[in-house]
Amino acid sequence: MMTHLLRNPRFVYRFDAAASLLMGMALLLLAPTLTQLAGWALPSTFLFGVGLFLLPWAAFNLWVGLKQPVLGAALVHVLVDAAWVVGSVLLVVMHAQELTPLGTALLAGQAFAVAGVLALKAVGLTSLRTAA
Repeated sequence: MMTHLLRNPRFVYRFDAAASLLMGMALLLLAPTLTQLAGWALPSTFLFGVGLFLLPWAAFNLWVGLKQPVLGAALVHVLVDAAWVVGSVLLVVMHAQELTPLGTALLAGQAFAVAGVLALKAVGLTSLRTAA
C-alpha cells in the first residue's frame, strides 16, 4: 500500500506541500532559535527568508498535487529540489567548522529528506516524459 502511494505523483506533491508548509512555518517562527542551535554565523534572517520561500513552494506543490501533473511543472520541481539538496550540502561543507553537531544533523537530514522526495518526483517525471 505504501509503495503504491509513493509512486502516485499526486500523493508525492501533496506530501511535499505539507512538509514544505510545516518547515516554512517552523523557520518563520523559530529562525533565531534554530540559527543559534545550528551554531553558524549566518543571520537568522537567512532561515526566515528560506521559510518565506517555502510558503509559496508549498502552494505550488499543492496546486500540482491537485491536478494531473504537467511535464513543465514536474521539471521545475525536480530542478528546484535538486538545487535545494546541492545548496544544503554546500552549506554543510562551507560552515562545517562553525556548525554544531545538531546543526549539521538538521541540514544533512533535511537534505536527505528532500533528496528522497526528489527521487520520487524524478520517477514521476520519467513517466510523464514517456507519456508525452
